Amino acid sequence: MDHQSRRLRDVGELPEAIDRVVSLARLREAGVTRGRRRAHVTAERWRHLPHRGVVLDHGPLVGDAAWRAALLHVGTSARLGGVTALQASGLTGFEETAIHIWVTKSTRKGRPAGVVLHESRRWGDDDAAPHGIPRARPAVAAVQAALWARTPRQAAYLLVLPVQQRLVSVEDLGVEMSRVRRHAYRGVLSGVVADIGDGVRSMNELDFARLCRARGLPEPSRQTLRESAHGRRYLDVEWVAHGVRLEVQGAGHARLLNVLSDDVRLMDLAAEDGAAVSVSVLSLRVDPEPLFASLARLLQSRGWRGAYRPPSP
Repeated sequence: MDHQSRRLRDVGELPEAIDRVVSLARLREAGVTRGRRRAHVTAERWRHLPHRGVVLDHGPLVGDAAWRAALLHVGTSARLGGVTALQASGLTGFEETAIHIWVTKSTRKGRPAGVVLHESRRWGDDDAAPHGIPRARPAVAAVQAALWARTPRQAAYLLVLPVQQRLVSVEDLGVEMSRVRRHAYRGVLSGVVADIGDGVRSMNELDFARLCRARGLPEPSRQTLRESAHGRRYLDVEWVAHGVRLEVQGAGHARLLNVLSDDVRLMDLAAEDGAAVSVSVLSLRVDPEPLFASLARLLQSRGWRGAYRPPSP
């Protein structure tokens, strides 16, 4: 085997070659000259990523290969961030077609199609995963995903999901969330982190009776913590005069988007058949108004003569 053949074999041994995308710099390190690279491209064994690198075959760029190519297009300091970084760390159950990449402010960068760039001074080198494709650490990525989400509801989901899948601990999530000083979702998301860690305690902070008063609903007749074989996990809210009992469950035990939809549906069903309902603390935290409106309908079906009144902004 001649020297050039040995060098070309080394290309396949580069870590990023697993994802089929190799930068020009790494090709040079493997001893591949410009002429040899062009020969492989001309022979249609490789294909160019203009001015950035090559793809080692002609297959579609999806998954890890698409992420590698996007990182090359953006620049050397680019890292996967948010939900894309979580997916690269193993997250499932969330569909996102765009590739999210974060770079530091004032970085010279490309802007390829299909990529959402996030410039920030909040995160630095210490926030990157130590191995594998360049990306944010899972706890950092979860907070990024939440801050970049389209709605508070989606943001809460992106905090809960990686904890459910054991990619992130609640403790690490809390540490990273504490670094966020300014953001429109900050208050809601800080509460969601508390909900994930301790649903009962954070539910007490919400003060359910006060939330009812603010919307014109009758105050519960009794609020008690339920003791079970698993400890103090539920807060019972009861309207004795109307025969309605509400159990508030802690976070993290079901897929959040399903919970947020099912809470209102189950409340409406209870108006027709039964008066014991269960809701997630995250519904109260993230999207409370549909739930309280449905609760008002339930109470009305059981004899309450009042009306739901949305709180003032």
